[in-house]
Amino acid sequence: MLRFLLSLIVGLVGAVVGAAVLAFALGLLFTAIAGSFEGTAALGGVTVGVPLGAILGFILGFWLIFRLKHWTAAPR
Repeated sequence: MLRFLLSLIVGLVGAVVGAAVLAFALGLLFTAIAGSFEGTAALGGVTVGVPLGAILGFILGFWLIFRLKHWTAAPR
C-alpha cells in the first residue's frame, strides 16, 4: 500500500515536471521551425507539450517507483 502511494506521489511530480519540460522543449522547437510571429509557435508547443508531458511524466514516474524491487516498507 505504501509503495502504491509513493508511486502515485512520484507520478504526480513526474506529471508536473514532464509537462513543464516538454512544453518548453516543444515551444523552442516549434519557434525554431516556424518563427516567432506573435508567439503562435510557442503557444502551439505549450498546448501540445503540457498534456503530452503530463501523461508521459505521470506514467513514467508511477511505473519507475511501482516496479522498483529493492524498496519495501517492511524493515529488513
